[in-house]
Amino acid sequence: MGMLYRRKKKDPVTGVLVAQGPWWAKYYDDGRPIARSTRTTDKTEARRKLNTWEGQVAEGLHEGPRYERTRFEDLVAGIRQDYALNERKSAPRLKALITHLAAYFKQMRASAITTDRIQGYVSQRKNAGAANGTINRELACLKRMFRLADQQTPPKVARIPHIPMLEEKNVRSGFFEHEDFLALRGALPDYAKVPVTLAYYSGMRMGEVFSLQWSQVNMSDGKLFLKAQDTKTETPRVLYLTGDLSRVLEAWKRCCEEKWSFCPWISHRGGIQLRSLKHSWRQACVRVGLGKMVEDKAKGRKVWQGRIPHDLRRTAVRNMVRAGIPEKVSMAISGHTTRSVFDRYNIVNEADLKAAATRLTEYFDREKVTLSVTLAELSRQRYGVVTPKLVETSMDFVELARGIEPPTCGLQNRCSAD
Repeated sequence: MGMLYRRKKKDPVTGVLVAQGPWWAKYYDDGRPIARSTRTTDKTEARRKLNTWEGQVAEGLHEGPRYERTRFEDLVAGIRQDYALNERKSAPRLKALITHLAAYFKQMRASAITTDRIQGYVSQRKNAGAANGTINRELACLKRMFRLADQQTPPKVARIPHIPMLEEKNVRSGFFEHEDFLALRGALPDYAKVPVTLAYYSGMRMGEVFSLQWSQVNMSDGKLFLKAQDTKTETPRVLYLTGDLSRVLEAWKRCCEEKWSFCPWISHRGGIQLRSLKHSWRQACVRVGLGKMVEDKAKGRKVWQGRIPHDLRRTAVRNMVRAGIPEKVSMAISGHTTRSVFDRYNIVNEADLKAAATRLTEYFDREKVTLSVTLAELSRQRYGVVTPKLVETSMDFVELARGIEPPTCGLQNRCSAD
């Protein structure tokens, strides 16, 4: 049975103990005493809170003061520890996500981070000009914080709040036709042609391409091996080198052995490993008409509008599907683990739609059957006059409707005997 009490403090003048401050509640959870402030000087309200807490204990839903002490900073510490222990590659990205979240939720109790507060954060970020995709990544980070806190023993949070995600309407769908790829590769400097060719034919992510070393290539067997630590999904992959890709790699290997034999990286510039193709990529795209810098009045600066290196990955998936490669094999080559993402990368363009329409027309042409029925006969049928010729063109077991109601399904064979 719980009880209410107020803490007493000695009066400095009279020396008498005087009750001060809010009412405190004392109750028991599994035999363990819990003392908790009701944060009110109204005894009726304090009694109501005590009854509520005792009811939660009885139903097994008691949160307790342990959860109230958990703050946003404790959630941040948990996810940072998880990233450090698992050596996640997206640790630099985590810092940027936490920076935006901390500006709104700093020093806030975890129990106070409700759906209403989260929607307030979303409104603030949208007013600041953040895209829906950016906000969703931040919300996903917040959700991960709560899940990690909930998985602790004992849990650090009582429950995980509902975090609604925004609809992303800016999903990229760019891809290259083969002629565009050849034009772009021709406009790139020599050091950039190899990583672009690898990404175009294999569907590898640019980060995976930049991490490749010559020791991972077996030119005699025509194989390229991707190590697990170099892939996003931490899954090793094998790529067979054929055709144009094989010729480009062989020529680049001979060049590297003559000039930069000390460099282990396939994608490099003067012996220094490549980390990005941003500058040379944009220059080449502008040169062949595949992109340009435009003024964004909302952001007050110029932004890139055109093809991006990741479009090569979408192109590779699209080309493999259209070449008739089974989707499971295509996913193994490109490194996709979920079907939904693979389907999103399988871009459909107007040429695909036109080809589908042509195939549909050819199908109808093959299936088309012409009945020898004149317009006059069809007109007489409409008014209840049925010619023997028209009846003969119908199937033997189906009787044509002569009244207002159509023949009942299942009784057509018996009606036809009349």
